[in-house]
Amino acid sequence: MKFLKIVAVALAAMLLFSCSTKLAQSDLDAANAVFAEAQNAKADVYAADEYKAAEDAKAAVDAELAAQEAKSSGKDYKKANELIKAYADAAKKAKETAAANAEKVKAEVEQLKNDVNAVYASVQALVDAASKDAKKAAKAKLNVKYLASKAEAAGKAIADAQTAFDGQDYITARDSLNTVKADLESMKSELEAAGFAAQ
Repeated sequence: MKFLKIVAVALAAMLLFSCSTKLAQSDLDAANAVFAEAQNAKADVYAADEYKAAEDAKAAVDAELAAQEAKSSGKDYKKANELIKAYADAAKKAKETAAANAEKVKAEVEQLKNDVNAVYASVQALVDAASKDAKKAAKAKLNVKYLASKAEAAGKAIADAQTAFDGQDYITARDSLNTVKADLESMKSELEAAGFAAQ
């Protein structure tokens, strides 16, 4: 009888073990790979909400895996595998959203570069005209040297924005160009109000 009890316990343990779900390691590896791609796509910048969701999903997976690994026996990865699927979906969404949003910002910057370069060329011509007519500039109370230095600084900022753009940092490029554009348009208005025209 005692022998039969031992056998029954052993069989029950074997049955429990055989019914336990194994970790879907290949799915986890694939999810981690997509998450890394989302990071490379700067999802934290271009898809902040989706990236946070992917981070949270990853944390849930890590917590469940740690809980199962802490068990000396009876490990079951059914819940972990479900969480891995959710993690994979969230990582994919973050990656795809980041790529789409980055392209939108890139297109915006492309147009902005054209606009800024056009205003910059006008301001350069206006500053040049003002520097050639000191009497008129003085009458209009224009500080031509100051305006020339601002135009020079704008040129440097435009170059820096281009560097950011080339490095795929489209948001920095956009923000910088918007600032430069506002400054240049203000200078253009001031010079034109003083009676200067591009030559």
